[in-house]
Amino acid sequence: MSTAPCLPSHVELNINGIKTVIVDPHNEIMPYWFLEFLRQKRSLVAVRIDAHHDMFHCCPALPAREGRERTHFLEKILPYLQHYSRAMVNEGNFTCPAFHCGVLGALYHFHPGENRLDAYGRVFGSATEDPPRTIERSSPGEGRWIFWDGEETRLKGDEKSPKTAPLPRCLSLKDFQKDMQDCLLPTAVGFDLDGLYGNDDRGPVEDIVRKRMAGVRAVLESVAQPAFICLARSQSPRSYIPAGAVDLVQNAALGLIREIYG
Repeated sequence: MSTAPCLPSHVELNINGIKTVIVDPHNEIMPYWFLEFLRQKRSLVAVRIDAHHDMFHCCPALPAREGRERTHFLEKILPYLQHYSRAMVNEGNFTCPAFHCGVLGALYHFHPGENRLDAYGRVFGSATEDPPRTIERSSPGEGRWIFWDGEETRLKGDEKSPKTAPLPRCLSLKDFQKDMQDCLLPTAVGFDLDGLYGNDDRGPVEDIVRKRMAGVRAVLESVAQPAFICLARSQSPRSYIPAGAVDLVQNAALGLIREIYG
């Protein structure tokens, strides 16, 4: 399967040959990650522009592999992934199962409001180093669950809490640019619009968005040719950006993407 299904709530654009998908909750990027992994037969490097790291754990496990080769297994469960991404995970923990399946090999998170760049694993050419590790656990009557593995990965928070996340490595923009310059793996950009303006921000939307664009521009300009880009409007199941501002912020983000890649 070489193209992702256009889900009813999704909009797909083509910007200079780069597929750009607009979703609502950010967790609905998951099927696109898995489809791109199957198309490329290589783990992806995620570049996330977001006010939140979305790196919590404690999510239901995917169906058991039963000894099947990984790509064959993932092809078999593709029809289930749309349901899984919408109903089984949420906007805070959807990245964990992608690392668990090897679909993601590293993730870089840029927080525009704090001008902070964190790395969960690093990419070196065609390989990744030190990605956060996961573990599956099961208990009678409660099914199978995916957690970050506290023995293999340094964690922030109580390992038993669903609000636990791996400890990232803080990078400079220069470090990130070097990683991207040497990167030989496909890169997927995830752009949550609350990174440009969120519910807790105060002041004119245009002014805050304009101020944060400089940092976002530097990050995007470091990613030469993303495999695809996903924009999350973040209006449901809860809103992370005021409904009255979301279209303006989305247009600003699309304008920057067209300027850089168009």
